Order: sequence, then structure tokens, then C-alpha cells
Amino acid sequence: MGDPLLLAPGVRRVRPDDHFMLLAETDASPMHVGALLMLAVPEADKPGFADIFRRQLADRLPGTPLLARLVEAPDGYDSDVWVDVASIDLEAHVTHEKVVLADEAALDAAVAKRNMERLSMARPPFQAHVFDGLSGDRVAIYLKMHHSVADGMGFQEVLRLLSDETAPSHHRMADAEPPPPEKWRALAERRFAREEDTRLAQSASRKNALAALGPLKGERAATPAFGLSGPTSNQRVYTRISLRLDRFKAIARQLDATVNDLFLVCAGTALRNFLLAIDDLPGDPLVVNSARSYRRPEHGSFGNRIVALHPHLATHLADPVERLRAIQDSMAAEMRRTPYDEALLDALEKPYGARDRRAAFADRLATGARVLPGNLTLSNVPGPPGERSFAGYRQVHNYPVPIIGSGRLLNITSRRSGPNLDMGIIADAEKITDIRAVAEQFVAAVEQYAGLAP
Repeated sequence: MGDPLLLAPGVRRVRPDDHFMLLAETDASPMHVGALLMLAVPEADKPGFADIFRRQLADRLPGTPLLARLVEAPDGYDSDVWVDVASIDLEAHVTHEKVVLADEAALDAAVAKRNMERLSMARPPFQAHVFDGLSGDRVAIYLKMHHSVADGMGFQEVLRLLSDETAPSHHRMADAEPPPPEKWRALAERRFAREEDTRLAQSASRKNALAALGPLKGERAATPAFGLSGPTSNQRVYTRISLRLDRFKAIARQLDATVNDLFLVCAGTALRNFLLAIDDLPGDPLVVNSARSYRRPEHGSFGNRIVALHPHLATHLADPVERLRAIQDSMAAEMRRTPYDEALLDALEKPYGARDRRAAFADRLATGARVLPGNLTLSNVPGPPGERSFAGYRQVHNYPVPIIGSGRLLNITSRRSGPNLDMGIIADAEKITDIRAVAEQFVAAVEQYAGLAP
């Protein structure tokens, strides 16, 4: 039958999961995945580094899903599509930030500003900003791509494909083009007719999954409201942490916990102490919007294959060990839900599905309310265990630059980078101005749990 996502050569349909990332975007909540890459670059090489990086991308972009533009389906009857392009203006996609950055805070502020700039979907959905005005032999690259292209794991694969691990790719000879509307409609009708039996089977599976989720409803904590709740603004503050991964793993192991358990409880402890300091800790525990991958080999490396998880952070508990065990229990309850949640997500498109989703999201986002539960987002994404380089320059750090979904106040994302556990913390600047205080509380929480380990 062939690939159901392929509409024409070089034209691929957008899956419903990926369409969600397009529709959830607002000016206050841009939906892209990003990294602040820190490379070891000698001072003498800095003046020409932006061009060096452009050449690196020119040679490797054809091997990624980034050389494409988005085209909406006529009348929303079929899925929207990604249409391959042969070439792009890398001067526009890779900008040289010609500023001298006095310190790390200045770099973080510049990244926070760039983070709020939405990507144009009429051209390949990525942007890189090269900051060479740092002290010492180093250059920073803030690279972001739209979340509709891939989830966090897929983004890491894109970074690998752009790095020196991958050989240059063959360039495309010409742009692809979607079919004219009449032919597009006819092709979509044939596709929907061919898939009707599968859609009916998936509908039955979704009904069964909803029935199975019913008894689990009471296991999930409700998202509390407190002083820092409410719609997300269009202002951000950003900062970074880097920890030794081997030590973090050792602390987790000694506490009979996973790395993710320790990450969650340190975030929960940091936020509990931060909110206590400003007298805004709610009586009920904060709830997280997180994710678990359900990607399988047949899904490929790109697109979004994630199930939302909403554990609580036990911020209402004063005892640190009780807090850890309560978070583990809450996460275990969330994991019990994921097979059923996956059945609700992993579905074929239906006629007019794109149109109907647009209408539903327009109503939700008009209020600035949360699209999913959770006061904040926490993500722990795999990263490269070994050394990585770009154009021969060694990557020192791979800091996440996360996003804040509508109605949330903060996102902490961690990612492995060789021996380090690199973290990016971003917050709504109208709710949290002192982002370093949150970072310092996180580091203090790591030390607290290190002291509790037997």
C-alpha cells in the first residue's frame, strides 16, 4: 500500500500528533524545540565561524526533515503537508549575533528574547543564532526547530545528523509541489476509503481505552491554582545548570530511585522552597506536564510520538524522603495510564480532521487557558553519551532551551551531553523574575538528597 503519509514525491502529510504542535502555538507560547550548543572555538576562528556553521548545515540539511515548508490542505479535508524544498537562504536561517556578551546572564537574556520569536512555517521551520561575543575560546549556537517536525528525541537525532557524526548528504535538484486542489481531494478520498476499516478498529480501541481509564481517574491529582497561576505572558527569563551525570546517577541509585525520579524531586523541592520564600505555596501539590515516548522502530525518528504524563511533585510534603516516595507513587500511577493514552493518540487522520482541530483549538486558546493539565513542564530527554563536534569544533554543552505551554509558568528540561547533565530553565518573566533563584534551589536540592543517601 505504500507510505500513507506520502501524498506525492517530496510531499508528506502531517500526522494529527504533529498538527497539535502547530495549533497549540500562540505569540505567548511559541512551539519549538531548542538547544544552546556551547562549542570550543579558538578566538582566532570566531570571526568566520558563522559562515563555517552555515557550510556545515548546507552539507547536512538534506539528510534531515528540516528542508521543507508547510502547506495547508484545501478546506482542511486532508492533512496539511510538508513539501520538500531544494535550497534555502542560509544567511537568513543562520544569523550572526554581533554583540559582545559581558557574562553568562547576558547570553541567557539574549536567548530568552530569541526564544519568543515564532518560526515562519512558509519556509523551513528552523533558525540558528550564532553568538561569538563570549569570553574565552567558545561560541554559543542557539538552534531551534518547530515542534511539529519532531519531539525532543527527534530533535536530538536532527542535531546528530547536523554534526560531524554524519557525512554530507546529496542535495535535491528541485522543489517538490503539492497536487492541485482537485487532484489532492481525489487522492485524499481514495486514501480515506482505503483506511476506513483501520479507522473503525482504532475507534473501537479508543472506546475501550477510555473505559479502562475511567477507574484510574481518581489517581491523578488536580492542577492547583495559586498566585503564580493564570495565562502565560509573552516574556521569558532563561538560565542553565550543568551537573556531573555520574554523581547524579549515584545519588539516585543510593536513594533507590531513577535519574528521572531524582530530577523530579529536585525540581519539586526547588519549587517548594522558592514558593515558600515568596509565600505562594499552594496547599495541594504542584502538577507536572511531562511526557513519555511511545516511539517504536516502525515510527521512524521524526514526528511526535509522546504520551502526556501528569504526576504531582508532592510539594505539600515537608519531609524530603516522603516527597521522593510520593512522586515515585504518582509517576507509577501515570505509567499505568500510558498504554490507554497511547491508544487515544496513535490514530489515522479522518476526513476534515484538520479543519475540526483548528476550530477546537481556536476556542481553547482564545481564553489563554491550559490546553493540558499541569502548572509547569519537566522533561528529561536522552542525549549523546559520547563526544560530538560540529565542523571540527568540540561540543562542550548541549543545554535545552525549552518552551512554556499555554497556562504554565515554568519549564525545566534536562539532557545528557557526554559526562554532563545539562539543564535549561525557562520561566514566564511576569511570574518569576529571579530565575537564578530557582536554579540555585535546584542545585541545593541535589546536595540535600546527596546528604540523605545512605
